Amino acid sequence: MQFRDYQTFYRLRRKRNNSPADYFEFEAFQAELLVQYLKQRGVLNNGCLTLDLGCGLGGYIAALQKSGARVIGVDFNPPHNVASAPFAIADALRVPFPNDYFDLVICTNLIEHIPDPAELLREIYRVLKRNGVAYVSYPPYYSPKGGHQFSPFHLFGERFALWAARRRGLFKREKWLQEKFPTNPSSFAEAYGTWGLYKLTIARIQKEIRQMPFEMLERSTRWLPIDFSGIPLLGELLTVHVQFLLRKK
Repeated sequence: MQFRDYQTFYRLRRKRNNSPADYFEFEAFQAELLVQYLKQRGVLNNGCLTLDLGCGLGGYIAALQKSGARVIGVDFNPPHNVASAPFAIADALRVPFPNDYFDLVICTNLIEHIPDPAELLREIYRVLKRNGVAYVSYPPYYSPKGGHQFSPFHLFGERFALWAARRRGLFKREKWLQEKFPTNPSSFAEAYGTWGLYKLTIARIQKEIRQMPFEMLERSTRWLPIDFSGIPLLGELLTVHVQFLLRKK
């Protein structure tokens, strides 16, 4: 990332929750950076059949389509402003596609919301073609933003984080998010209604990957030039967002 990219990222991040259009713009900017990253590593080409798993409002779909990829999105709700993209309303753990189907699977900011991350990795493995590649990224739980809307209070325990969130008011100014998510959840597992927030660390994912027939092509810190993700314990605190490139053997 260049300096101007960090400036744009910070500006879009600050206003991302103002409206669905603002969040879509924030997603799309991150996706453009991801497209550059994937192309540099030779895993995203014209015509690449790509699954955007947990596609959110569709910002990643838009950027991937612009890059020349053929994209299918999966989420519980239709994406925003990408009506031309094929889309399936489905559970990410049981996607309606056959084995060995996709060249590339994109899964960002989803796996930390799944109680058993290995179950999601198995489903990604199932739908990937042989030698297909998966991109998986998320904020490690003990990083500054690992608690999502509960940050930084999540670092002091779930009970305190829930109390602090109620005190300051979750989504107090974001009416569209109040309509989507609970404003007074009783646990992290109910943080998003149909899905939750779980204590997913870098070490946990690496352990799950080692137990599966994936080849880890790369593990790194997303967005930052300094990679903390390989440092035991300290990396869990300093890696704001970790990313993995995995190849199906």
